[in-house]
Amino acid sequence: MNTKTIRLFITMLLLMATLSTQDLYAQAIELNGFYGWQLNGKAKLYDGEFIMQSAPNYGGKLAVGLSTTTFVELSYMRSDSEGYFRPYNISEGPGETYQYSSNYISVGGLQEVDMGKIKPFGTIGMGTVIWAPKDYSGTKWQFQFTLGAGFKIWLNDRFGLRAQGSMMMPLVWNGAGFGCGIGTGGSGCGGAVYTRITPFQGEFSGGLIIRITPN
Repeated sequence: MNTKTIRLFITMLLLMATLSTQDLYAQAIELNGFYGWQLNGKAKLYDGEFIMQSAPNYGGKLAVGLSTTTFVELSYMRSDSEGYFRPYNISEGPGETYQYSSNYISVGGLQEVDMGKIKPFGTIGMGTVIWAPKDYSGTKWQFQFTLGAGFKIWLNDRFGLRAQGSMMMPLVWNGAGFGCGIGTGGSGCGGAVYTRITPFQGEFSGGLIIRITPN
C-alpha cells in the first residue's frame, strides 16, 4: 500500500476504536469464528489471466455494539489456494501452478434487524488484503472494500449461529498488485516482474457466535 492508503487505514481504525470505546460498557461484544467456501475468480493481466481456484476460508470477527442493532466490526479472513497463468495466446499452454494465501483484514459496520431470535443483517467494510505466495518472496498488499449480508440465530442469551455471504473488491493503488508475468523461461509469478490484480471474490461462511454483555 502507498502512504496515503496506510494513513487512511490507520485513521479509519482509530475512528472506529474511538466510537467503540465510547459505548463499550453499555453494549454487547460478539465473537464469531467461521468456516466456509471462497470463490476466488481470476485476475486479468497484460498477457493473460491468473486463474485462482476456489477454496475453503476461515477466520474470526469481533463486533462491538453501538446500539442494540448497530455494531462496529473487525474481521480477519484467510483462504489457502492455488492458481495458474493462462496466456491469451492460445498456442501457449497453461503455466505452472502456484500456491498462495489471501488474507482479508477489514473494519466496518454491521446493521441488523431485530426479529426476535432471528436477526438478518447487512455489513460494509474496508481495509486491506494481503496476497502471500508460498514458494517465493513477493507478498503484496491492496486496499479493499467488502459488502455482505446474512442472519444470526440466537440459541440463548449468550450463544448463537451466524451465516453470511460477502463480496470482496480489491482495488489497485499506484499499480501495486500480485506478481505475475511472462519471462524468457515462460510464464511465472514473482516480486520482480508483476502487473496488477483486481479480482472480485465472493464467500459463504458460517459459525458460532459468543455474546459478552457488560455487568
